[in-house]
Amino acid sequence: MIEKTSWFQLQPLYQHLRQQAENKKSYKYIEIGATFTLIAIFLFTAIAPTATAISKLVGEIKSKQILEKKLKSKINSVILAQDNYSLMQENSRYQTLESSFPSRPRYYQSAMAFSSNSQNSNTTLNQLLFDLQNTEVSNPTPNDQKQLFGIDVSAQGDYQSSLKMINNIANNRRLTNIESIQFSQIDKKEQTSSSSAFININISSSLFYLPTIPNEQK
Repeated sequence: MIEKTSWFQLQPLYQHLRQQAENKKSYKYIEIGATFTLIAIFLFTAIAPTATAISKLVGEIKSKQILEKKLKSKINSVILAQDNYSLMQENSRYQTLESSFPSRPRYYQSAMAFSSNSQNSNTTLNQLLFDLQNTEVSNPTPNDQKQLFGIDVSAQGDYQSSLKMINNIANNRRLTNIESIQFSQIDKKEQTSSSSAFININISSSLFYLPTIPNEQK
């Protein structure tokens, strides 16, 4: 005779099986959680140094870019300063050359230079005459295009002042050729009691200049 098994008799077995199934699920969850934990730890320990190195490299690259911009700015400033300095030197050289060997006669500046030389040497400038008749250079070479004009100066002063005036003219920046110097004693009738001048000095000189050559004649 077969005995019928009731629900109440199978209930403990069912609960046991269910408990085992739940335990297996728990083990699987724990295993999966541990696996993910290990993976996370591995990733952190493996990637963290790399990420740190990458962040340092990025920081160094940015700092180098900033430094490169600053260096470029300084280099550009130095180049600009050098260009300005070279331009100033060229202008200074041109001005020096123009003042010593000008491209035009510059009569007024010439007269002022002789007047200043006379004042600086404590002589009295009596007369200044321009000789514009003979403006050709004697025995010029084929490439020699310079021209000249004459200046005759008459002044009065003592002997030392007269020598100083001659020295000032000879050392003037403007290219000057002193052709003749004449000294003469002042007539006692012309000499005043308040004046210490007793020498007349006459200086004949030539001043050179180099006219600009037109392009079609170069």
